Amino acid sequence: MLIFDHYKILEWAFTRLRYKTQHEPISLNLLPEKFTLLELQRLYESILRMSFDKPNFRRKIMKAGLLFDCNEKQVLGAHRAVSLFKFDPSRYR
Repeated sequence: MLIFDHYKILEWAFTRLRYKTQHEPISLNLLPEKFTLLELQRLYESILRMSFDKPNFRRKIMKAGLLFDCNEKQVLGAHRAVSLFKFDPSRYR
């Protein structure tokens, strides 16, 4: 439980973050240099408090042309290796 007006301050910060997410390219600063599409999707889902259909999210984000494939794979446990992506700084800004 938060004391005083800290809850209001946090709620304002999340509201501002949701607005900026929809109008500005802020995820560049919130993800590591190389990331998976699932990490990007989870970031947007947690900020916007909604879930996205995985194929639709991937199609839209790739169509935007903001990412490029690093031609590297991330292997986690027994799961299939996933591609790593980076933001294209010239297109992202």
